[in-house]
Amino acid sequence: MNNVSQRTGVFILRSLAIGICCVLAACGQQPVQTLADLPRATAPSSPDEVSPTPPAQTAAALENLLQSYRTALESHTNPAVQQQIHLRLADLEMERLEQQQSDNPDSIIDYSSAVDYYQSLSAQRPQDDYILYRLARARALDGEMPAALQALEKIAGSTPDSPFIGEVLFRRGEAAFNRKDYRSAARDFRALLEHEQSPYSDNARYMLAWSEFKSSNYRESAQIFLQSLDILHGDAQGEELPVGRQRLREDSLRGLALNFSYLGGAEAIETFNLNGEPRPYQHQLYRALGTWYREKELFRNSADTFLHFVNHYSQTQQASQLHLLAVDTLQAGRLYKDVLPTKRDFVRRYGVNSDYWQSAGETQQRELAKTLRPWLYELAQFDHARAQELAQQVTKLHTNKVRERRLISAQSLDAYRSAASLYREYAQTFPQDPRTPSMVFLMAECLEQAADYPAAWRAYSQVAWEYQDPKYAAEAGYGAILSAAKVHQQISEQQAEQKILWLDRNIEASLKFAQRWPQDPRALPVQLAAADKLLQQSRFAEAIAAAEHADQWQPPANRQQQLSIAMILAHSHFSLKQYPQAEAAYTRALGYQPDETLRKDALHQLQLSIYRQAETLLAQRESEDAAPSEDALGHLLRIRDSGRTEIAATAQYDAINFLMQLGQWQRASAELADFRQFYPAHTLAPTLASKAIVIFEALEMPAAAAAELLQLAATDPDREVRRQSLFMAAENLQKAAEYHRAIESYRNYSKLWPEPPEQRLEAQFQLVEIYAQTKQPSKRNYWLQQLAQNALQSPRGRYLAAYSQSELAEQSYAKFAELALRLPLKTSLANKKRAMQTTVADYRKVLELGIAEFTPQANYRLAEVYRQLSHDLMDSQRPKNLNELELEQYEILLEEQAYPFEEKSIELHEANIQRSVDGIYDDWVKRSFHSLGELLPARYKKEEKTLEWSDALH
Repeated sequence: MNNVSQRTGVFILRSLAIGICCVLAACGQQPVQTLADLPRATAPSSPDEVSPTPPAQTAAALENLLQSYRTALESHTNPAVQQQIHLRLADLEMERLEQQQSDNPDSIIDYSSAVDYYQSLSAQRPQDDYILYRLARARALDGEMPAALQALEKIAGSTPDSPFIGEVLFRRGEAAFNRKDYRSAARDFRALLEHEQSPYSDNARYMLAWSEFKSSNYRESAQIFLQSLDILHGDAQGEELPVGRQRLREDSLRGLALNFSYLGGAEAIETFNLNGEPRPYQHQLYRALGTWYREKELFRNSADTFLHFVNHYSQTQQASQLHLLAVDTLQAGRLYKDVLPTKRDFVRRYGVNSDYWQSAGETQQRELAKTLRPWLYELAQFDHARAQELAQQVTKLHTNKVRERRLISAQSLDAYRSAASLYREYAQTFPQDPRTPSMVFLMAECLEQAADYPAAWRAYSQVAWEYQDPKYAAEAGYGAILSAAKVHQQISEQQAEQKILWLDRNIEASLKFAQRWPQDPRALPVQLAAADKLLQQSRFAEAIAAAEHADQWQPPANRQQQLSIAMILAHSHFSLKQYPQAEAAYTRALGYQPDETLRKDALHQLQLSIYRQAETLLAQRESEDAAPSEDALGHLLRIRDSGRTEIAATAQYDAINFLMQLGQWQRASAELADFRQFYPAHTLAPTLASKAIVIFEALEMPAAAAAELLQLAATDPDREVRRQSLFMAAENLQKAAEYHRAIESYRNYSKLWPEPPEQRLEAQFQLVEIYAQTKQPSKRNYWLQQLAQNALQSPRGRYLAAYSQSELAEQSYAKFAELALRLPLKTSLANKKRAMQTTVADYRKVLELGIAEFTPQANYRLAEVYRQLSHDLMDSQRPKNLNELELEQYEILLEEQAYPFEEKSIELHEANIQRSVDGIYDDWVKRSFHSLGELLPARYKKEEKTLEWSDALH
């Protein structure tokens, strides 16, 4: 095969070549080279002859050159050289014709002369691929396309390794495509691509894809288009592609759009991902398909395609752009029902609260903001209006349609929440926008309607205090007050800290509102409400300040508001223990003639304020360890001047106590009588009896005291009080010398109150005493016997038993002592002995009780009983008929009988005086000494001797 070199040149297309290009353009609008566009080849120069003709020769120069080659042809006889000259002449002729075509683009040039040249050369060298190639080119330019293709076929058949084989395959495939032989076209294009890369590879790949498409091999076609795009994307490397390759890319995308539409639309795109990963230009695939659908007025399909990409690649930079295309497509297709939801989804995906926004740069955020600004407002307004409409529907529904009302109410709440969220996002996205304050205010209203009162409070507060918007600030400030109040109402008592927090916020908003807009009709009521809540929170100093500020309001507060001011001041001063100020404020409140309930409350607190003033003075006096002052008593007693109430009664009761402490018994008595007159049924009235008793006793009026006590004993509900009162009444009657009533009271006590036993014994003892005073011995003895028989083992019980037994024993001793021994002695002595036995038995009972006070007496009496009997025996009457001897013997007998009694007496007396060793030396021991002095004078009646001594040595 001859060596050939190529030189570049451009041939103007003939009509047939233009027709081929139109076919290709119809398939993909990709510019495709025809035979006329093929590069010009140069004939090899003879080793000793002319060099190649430089390109772009002028017509005259070409003519001269042609003439030179003709002359050279005549002068050379060498066939090989002649062939080379013929070839050069053919090429120069082609160049001349092409130049002529270039100079006259609207003219039709006849290329037959060039065809004849190459035809002649081809006959001589039928296997020369270069000549065949040039022949095919000339025939194509001359409009003989079938003949041109025959020349190319010869190259493919004879020289498969020709450097022109790429174009040969391309042109043959192109021709097959034009005649709709898509399988043959695909075969040639694929064969071309299997060779090394050639200038026709891109177009061949493009045409192969179209061939597969025309053969309904959509998936294969799409794969080939994608390969083409992969190569183009790799070649770009961030740089702009040449115009031709850009067009190839665009047409490939369009071809892909057709394939994807046949393969099921957007969902098919993801099935072509490389290794499961999307391509760097994935968005272009979706854009191409969506655009194709839109051109076909398949608006729903187009929008869905754009949104399909958005759903799969939401965080890519192109996602927002395709989302915008989707919205624009829906609007263009008048699919208005879907426009707002798609805009809403855009806001959700790319708004200020999205991850997309956070990762976007400032430039991209600015671009997004251009769309977000109108859409956020539009969506918020739509949801707000819908929420209001739904709420209105609920009011129109009959109350028995509970389920329907509940459903629509829930929808209304959701719409309010959605509107609020959009208003909030607007404010967050455009904080400096002039419209933002109104957006936040509308957000607050929606939140309030949605019952999200904490968020509503924050939004209202922002408009009122941060933005200070001239249009909405006042309404927002009032809204903040109401929202905080509603939150406070909703919080349970168990959440004490939160409840206090929201009450504080309500108060703060109220005070700010009143201070900022004092001329607003709501300002003064808000100020008073805040003062009242400060009072409820025990923030008394702040409540006073707020109430005093309201008191200075201009225009002045009305009568009802003045009453509120006075009550707040009064309660606050009272709580701060500022009782004089509290008294003045309560007095002021009462001057406004409030309703009965409030009047009672104010009067109660007024009197309590006075009462506390008295308490304060009393506490000071107590700390100084001094008696109550007259000032304190004055406060207590002047309380009743404002009304006879419970507090007035308590104060008067306390005054009675303090008067008693001061010993002002007459005043105490008078106040006590007054209390009983005005408060006869008061709970403290029963306790006055005890005070009356003390007062009467102090005034030395025991009978009056007894009357009070008897009343208590008869009526007091307390059993113990009744018991003690009866006993004390008896005591006072005894003191008043009303013995009959005293005896009756003591006897009643003994009968009614066996417990406690000691008190009962005391009552019986007093009966013994009174009966002794009134000279009623038999009745006295009855109660002595009762006392003597008591079994109480307490010291007092045993003492009274010993006392009573001793008293009874003394009576037995007196009877014994009075009995004289008369004749007949036997009878009288028997009586005497019986009396003695009774007396001894009584005194032994005393001794058994072991009470030291009565033991010496009992021992003395026992000794004296024996001494008395001995003495009485010796002093007894003697029989008159006895002679001297009989009388003497009688005397001896008496002495024998009396002696043991005397010895027993001595023994008992000596035992009694032995008590002096133990420190007991009372009158009865002393008497035993005296008796022993008479019984044993030698031992017990010695004269005492006084010893004298000197203190000189000391």
